[in-house]
Amino acid sequence: MHNAKGIKKRAVLHIAVIGALGVMLALTTLALVTSFVRKEDNLFETGQVKIELNGGQTIFNGEDMNLEPGRAAVRTFTVENVGNADAYVRLYLENVEGSLENALTFAIYEGEEQLYSGKASELTKENPCIDKRALAAGEIRTLTAVVTMEEEAGNAYEDGGLTFDMTADAVQVRNNPDIAFE
Repeated sequence: MHNAKGIKKRAVLHIAVIGALGVMLALTTLALVTSFVRKEDNLFETGQVKIELNGGQTIFNGEDMNLEPGRAAVRTFTVENVGNADAYVRLYLENVEGSLENALTFAIYEGEEQLYSGKASELTKENPCIDKRALAAGEIRTLTAVVTMEEEAGNAYEDGGLTFDMTADAVQVRNNPDIAFE
């Protein structure tokens, strides 16, 4: 009988030790999981980035752009952030075709500040005009494009032309300190 009581005590003790180890294992696992899963001040928010270039209207229609050497065509246009997230915007030319791609210089200004200057052939997606200031949600920014034909062009481009599409892309500001578009 004395032996039966000892066996019973040892069984209860073993069960208590196993229970305590189980609780400690559960607490350790929980602490480990929460240390990996939850980070303070690490919030991820999404937003919609959507911009509108010049209210959908053509900036350069080609009909009123009869340039001569040394002359410029000036066009004012807008970039509007119609999304709900602040965005960086880049402007560039696509589908550039024609003999004047190296004879025309594009300069883009915001007020008096020049944001970009380069040949039509250089204003590409890889070498865009990027305004490093964020365009806030709902904000409209007015820009000016000045297209100048080289003074030295002479009559070499007399019957030349240029067609292009001016394109605007945007990327969200949040979590993008390097202004990366891709």
